[in-house]
Amino acid sequence: MDLQPIEVSRIIEDPEQPRKAIDDAALQGLADSIRQHGVLNPITVAPLTGVDGYRIITGERRWRASQIAGLFEIPCIVRPQAPTDTSDKATEQLIENLQREELAPLDKARAIKSLKEGIGATNKEVAGRLALSERTVGYLLDLMDLPEEIGEQIISSPNRPSAGNLTEKHGRFLRQLNDNPEAQAALVEKIKGDKLSSDETALYAKALRESPDDFDAILGEGPDGLRKRFGGGRSGDDISGGGRGAGGGGGSREREIDYHEGAYAGGPLANKGEGLPFSMSRAMVGIVERLPQVLAEINLAKVDNAADLDSIVDMLTATRARVDELLGEARRRI
Repeated sequence: MDLQPIEVSRIIEDPEQPRKAIDDAALQGLADSIRQHGVLNPITVAPLTGVDGYRIITGERRWRASQIAGLFEIPCIVRPQAPTDTSDKATEQLIENLQREELAPLDKARAIKSLKEGIGATNKEVAGRLALSERTVGYLLDLMDLPEEIGEQIISSPNRPSAGNLTEKHGRFLRQLNDNPEAQAALVEKIKGDKLSSDETALYAKALRESPDDFDAILGEGPDGLRKRFGGGRSGDDISGGGRGAGGGGGSREREIDYHEGAYAGGPLANKGEGLPFSMSRAMVGIVERLPQVLAEINLAKVDNAADLDSIVDMLTATRARVDELLGEARRRI
């Protein structure tokens, strides 16, 4: 590779560049910086075949800003030729663009999808190429399921309040309403108008999924009201006691179940205070009854470490996937 100044007029963009939109204000800001300090990071180019010119591999934004700044030439790393492997080229462009917050999440998702389909890779393999977590790749690809007019509004807002904008986290919960476009569109407007956080958006999405006929009432209710609707302020015993009891009836639980070793001479799990013999079927009911109590003990307000929070997200995501799998199996057997 060779570093040399090249006239900006002899350089053309790459039509396969992942970035589909460039913010004019951000580009002007970069141009002002270049005017003052110059281009600090060279762009990467390769010679065009049969033409006295070069095509950009990475750095289109810097090239455009340099033209605005009035530069005659720009420092370039010149490769003998562009990557012949399409996947290597796409990976290189993606890595540069993903490191830039200005690239819209939907553009990231489209580029990742294109790379994934182009090389026939799994999410895990794509994540390895891009030095991202598999979870991040999955979240970005999920944005492709949103209606385009909503996906286009989503911005990247890491570590900052959303301030009424739609973020990737908002998008995850809006996606859950794809079957109810009217409610989905109304929730988008409420997010922007009321500056809802992603957690508050999750409450509204859950309420609209469970009670679609209460559309107007739900959207007219405040987040605190929805928290009460879903058990805010209730004790762990109240939460675990709701719904169907161990015997299949509704209302409050009629009997305690002990799951600890020694409760029954014939095995580690048994029904407490009942004459019924131990059975694995009854034990499964007991295990599931414990889940709400365990979840009620999780207090994210006490988590002050970003790495710990990331681990919790990974584990909860895996738990949710397992719950969905078990629900599907249970429903097929009903």
